[in-house]
Amino acid sequence: MSSKNREIKERWVNYKASFFKNELQINRFQVMQKWEDNYMKNLASVVTKKGGDILEIGFGLGLSAGYIQRSRKIKSHVIIECHPDVIQRAQRMFINQISKGKMTLINGFWEDITQKFKDESFNGILFDTNPLNQEVVFFHFFPFFKEAYRLLRKRGVFTYFSDEPREFSKKHLNQLKTVRFSKIDYKICRVNPSESCRYWKHNTILVPIITK
Repeated sequence: MSSKNREIKERWVNYKASFFKNELQINRFQVMQKWEDNYMKNLASVVTKKGGDILEIGFGLGLSAGYIQRSRKIKSHVIIECHPDVIQRAQRMFINQISKGKMTLINGFWEDITQKFKDESFNGILFDTNPLNQEVVFFHFFPFFKEAYRLLRKRGVFTYFSDEPREFSKKHLNQLKTVRFSKIDYKICRVNPSESCRYWKHNTILVPIITK
């Protein structure tokens, strides 16, 4: 890891996370808002379609986590979240699920944590993290594609917050094809962003359905 990236990560986890009625902010940056609920429901539906063991990267407001927990198909649900304030909130929100072993929370950055997992450890992966470097907001998930492929079992499903409103861009599609996923598909989810939202202005958003 470069010294610059290390500094960015250290700064991020030391910023205060502020939870409001309808959103999460870190260092006054909008990380997530509750208008995403239907989108998170769609992502959760995709990632749990095969059941089994689920990996979720990024907790946010816990919307997708809640929907994943409702699935009767899953065996395990591991969540990686880097911010300590968000981890504490997750522990309070899902205290019963954690105590019963239905959810496991890991505090850290995915780049440090996932390398400890064996190949083909999961049936479904949902990736929804906030870009730490605000100069690179779009397509910050590209670096995870190769790792998602490694961690997925055969015919496992990968999905994520896509940052695209209606279809994969050529650049985006090429990145997925380079990793050799067997099937690259998507559906469209209608959304209604709040007037205060600074990170999404469209009324639709892509739900990736990527199969190994």
